[in-house]
Amino acid sequence: MSSTEKNSADNVTESSSILFLSDVHLGGYSKTENRKLEKDVIDLVSYCEKNDFRIIILGDLFEYWMEYPGNIPPIGTALLNRFQHYHRDHTRSTLYVTGNHDNWTYGYLSDIGFDIEHEYRMVRTPDCTMMVMHGDGLRDSGMNFPRPLLHRVLRNSYFVKIYQTLFPPSIGWKLMKQFSLTSKSDPNDPGSRKKRTLLDNWAQNRVTSDSSIQAIVYGHHHKPLLWNKDGNICLNCGSFADQRTVGLYTNRKFQIVTWNAGRNKLIPS
Repeated sequence: MSSTEKNSADNVTESSSILFLSDVHLGGYSKTENRKLEKDVIDLVSYCEKNDFRIIILGDLFEYWMEYPGNIPPIGTALLNRFQHYHRDHTRSTLYVTGNHDNWTYGYLSDIGFDIEHEYRMVRTPDCTMMVMHGDGLRDSGMNFPRPLLHRVLRNSYFVKIYQTLFPPSIGWKLMKQFSLTSKSDPNDPGSRKKRTLLDNWAQNRVTSDSSIQAIVYGHHHKPLLWNKDGNICLNCGSFADQRTVGLYTNRKFQIVTWNAGRNKLIPS
């Protein structure tokens, strides 16, 4: 499994607008709901293409995603085909910062044009330097934001190797999906609220104490947030699956907006 930690600066000069997409969790719902969710993301990609928005994915695009050598999970085929054509037509990659549900990559996503990052990436526009990440913790001890033990185990290459040795793809994917679905927590229970507060507080402390960045954009806890203190920004995109919210950076301004499928456009949240 790939565990490359790039973190290198990503300079954005071709467009002043960036759309941040997080927590789609495609594959985690009924067949009907998954089809609707997949169509909405495909339409959103087309909207971004038409309006020359760069797309950055901030993890958990899928409910479960574990690549085996030569095999990929049977989910999101139409969406991945749409992204592949988008990348080919525009000779542009989409930055994909993986989350705790979709970090088991083996090269396929890179092959179809995604720029895969498993930790965080610094993105620089002419007007802003932002740190983009998923939000389930970071490996770098200097960040003072460790991942939970379970997440560290699941990301460990030895665990993945043993898991894939024991279970062929069809069984491995079924178990991974079942684990993902049963491990979901209620976002309104006290434990989830505590984790959400810890993440938001870390981001706010980081952006105000690190003069090299002006914004931190993330996902993970599914609750949209736009926080601004003296020009230091923290933005949580929320869950596209639950609220159809996304983050938007345009005209030097950060916003939380909602994808309106009926009108096929973004509207203020």
